[in-house]
Amino acid sequence: MKSVLAVDVDAAHNAVTKSCSPISDQNRDAESSLSLLSTHPVPLCAPSSSPSALEALLTGSKLMGSKLNKIRGGGAISEAHTVNGSGTCKGALVSTHAKGTVLTLSYFALWFALNVYYNIVNKRVLNTLPLPFTVATAQLGIGAVYVSLSWLLRVRASPRISTTGLKDLLSIAFYHGSGQLFTVLSLGAAAVSFTHIVKALEPFFSALVAAVCFKQVFKPQVYLSLLPVVSGVAVACANDVSFGWLAFLTAMASNLAFALRANFSKGALFRYRKEGKSSMSPANVYGLVTILAFFLLLPLTCLWEGVDWRPSWRVATEKIEGTTLVHQLLLSGLFHYLNNEVMYLALDNVHPITLAVGNTAKRVFIILASLLVFRNPITLTGAVGSGVGIAGVLIYSLTKQYYDTH
Repeated sequence: MKSVLAVDVDAAHNAVTKSCSPISDQNRDAESSLSLLSTHPVPLCAPSSSPSALEALLTGSKLMGSKLNKIRGGGAISEAHTVNGSGTCKGALVSTHAKGTVLTLSYFALWFALNVYYNIVNKRVLNTLPLPFTVATAQLGIGAVYVSLSWLLRVRASPRISTTGLKDLLSIAFYHGSGQLFTVLSLGAAAVSFTHIVKALEPFFSALVAAVCFKQVFKPQVYLSLLPVVSGVAVACANDVSFGWLAFLTAMASNLAFALRANFSKGALFRYRKEGKSSMSPANVYGLVTILAFFLLLPLTCLWEGVDWRPSWRVATEKIEGTTLVHQLLLSGLFHYLNNEVMYLALDNVHPITLAVGNTAKRVFIILASLLVFRNPITLTGAVGSGVGIAGVLIYSLTKQYYDTH
């Protein structure tokens, strides 16, 4: 046992010594040292009967901690935390992990809150000002102003893209604008809970678009996992007292538009990473898509609802004050944009499976919040169907992720 420990410590010590040599490519040697350490495992705590081995181990740990901190610009584990005979080096790791967990949970909590608040405020605006084209376009415009100001004020790095690149984003912007318009139309025509029950079918449309447009065929088990989603949503819609064909068809159209947006966005982001365009981050791509979608939707809105602006505004301001209505509209646009921003932050910190669970939970919170705020009636059969459909989304996400990684 003692000889095995000595061999392992010697191997670790040689690896650390090599990584600390003054050569130009520090990162490569550090990776080599870590690889050697993984192939020659060293116990975290050496027996007290082997003081020389323990001393060599601690010396190696100190050198390795110093080297990694230098390479990474000062990591979360300092030399003082790394070298501790009592084994308290785990304290820094636990502390860093705890902070990361708190930050991630904060993102999810903010994401849920923004979604719930957006849907409630958006429905109130539509109840007062029944101009879905105008509301959808205004929300995109508010998001466009927000992200443009963040670039102009250098709150974030602005994207650098050519005219050809902007043309490539036009199709994504078209799908994004269409999805936003159809969603607002559905929310205006029915209860918030009904729209989100139908929108639980979005994974079905994503799978369909991937197969038809990108020839990406999944395992049969993945498609079978969609059956609970389709059946649950069908039962819920059939028994929903707020069912209406306009709300149903526009919610289905929004599912198709957002599925197309997601698939084409994924392809664009992959190209930008491959070409090394660091300024074209997911958040910046979403910002550009929002701006383009606003300008695409604006002419159609002017033609369709332009003549109704003055009389509809006059009727709306008889119900509530004009400043209150403007305030609600501004908040709905801002929270619509911010909830997507926070979603990207959450995705950057968790595995896609975790995000899928969060997305499912988000719809549950939105439905429950809308039922509490607007007192929309729901039958027992509709509630069961909704639960089956939403649970089916989670099953689909987990099944797809499993077969994607195996």
